[in-house]
Amino acid sequence: MDRIKLNSLNISTLPPGEYPDQIVPGLQLTVGARRRSWSVRYRQGGKQFKPVIGYHIPNAPKESDSMGIAAARDKARELLGRIESGVPAEERVAPVHPKNSKSLGDLIDAYETMKRRQGGRIKRLDDGLRTVRNGLKAYLSLPAKQFSKADLRAARDKIAKRGAVHQSSLLLRNVGPILRWASAEDHIEHDFSREVLKVVAPAKRERTLTHGELKAIWTASFQLEKEGGVGSTSFGRLVRFLLLTAQRKDEGLSLKFGDILDKRWKMTQNKSDRMHIVPLPQMAMDIVGEGAAGDLVFPGRSKGKLQGISKLKSRLDTLSGATDWRLHDLRRTAASEMQELGIAPHGIEAVLNHAMPGVGAIYLRAQLEQMKGEALAEWAIKLQKVVGSNPIAAIKEQ
Repeated sequence: MDRIKLNSLNISTLPPGEYPDQIVPGLQLTVGARRRSWSVRYRQGGKQFKPVIGYHIPNAPKESDSMGIAAARDKARELLGRIESGVPAEERVAPVHPKNSKSLGDLIDAYETMKRRQGGRIKRLDDGLRTVRNGLKAYLSLPAKQFSKADLRAARDKIAKRGAVHQSSLLLRNVGPILRWASAEDHIEHDFSREVLKVVAPAKRERTLTHGELKAIWTASFQLEKEGGVGSTSFGRLVRFLLLTAQRKDEGLSLKFGDILDKRWKMTQNKSDRMHIVPLPQMAMDIVGEGAAGDLVFPGRSKGKLQGISKLKSRLDTLSGATDWRLHDLRRTAASEMQELGIAPHGIEAVLNHAMPGVGAIYLRAQLEQMKGEALAEWAIKLQKVVGSNPIAAIKEQ
């Protein structure tokens, strides 16, 4: 054994070897090729023991990950005091090195395995786990028992700062069952998910576009197409299509030619997680055009999904002169215009694919589909009057 006086500085730099402490008899630092462990040597019942009481990790990311010399001495004194009191050796549990403990990522994987074994709604499970893994990406390698309430709060705030308040709430909603299960199975000491509050969402937007703004945006979408480029062309068409159909941006971006048959858009994947049939007016069909069944209607480069939406939207704003509006406002505007046309509320809700408790018992699916078709057809006629039947002529007027 090396006779070196241990201190808080040299314990991080000593070469491999065994270093007994000169302050607390029996305490020893063992430096191996990869680890530095604290152990206590003692005799009890005629037998000699040398249990590991902790690990020293130089430059540990968290102070709690590493045992310094002061903590090691306190722990050794406590253990030796218990030995003198007659505590049997088998009642003492050796500590687990942080690198060997289950990480937060491992914990989430174990939860997923358990849930898949139980069965149930796998799609909802996949979406929830994707939200958790993305939101807690920076913490997945952290030992699960070290993941704290402050860490979860920081992850929540980081998402909320991006303007994704709803997404931050989804993170808390989906991480809750994982931490409750982990606490019940003793993988973590405490489930603190319910102690982390949701970020209060800002007031709901009520922005609708005026007829003047609709005409300016509609006309500018053609100007954007004339500037060339796959992205500009697809985005200009997408804007007009979303305004005509009152559907969500992501649903439009995912639309493939094969999803449309006999002027009916069969939407199997959407935010509402239910089948949605959208009868398309002729104006919308003219925007769609023709293509291979597996191709996207509004593609980006190399026929992939359209990217750079924010830049394209900014350019459209410049061309149109319309400000302070979002693509989702097209959907709200279309719904508002259909309401002014006198279309029944349940018909508009059906177009928007909102849940309508009790309506299914009154109207058959075919009747609802007919209502949607009639509502969108009436809206297309009105929109055509608002923007002008000849958009090219409208461009020349400006």
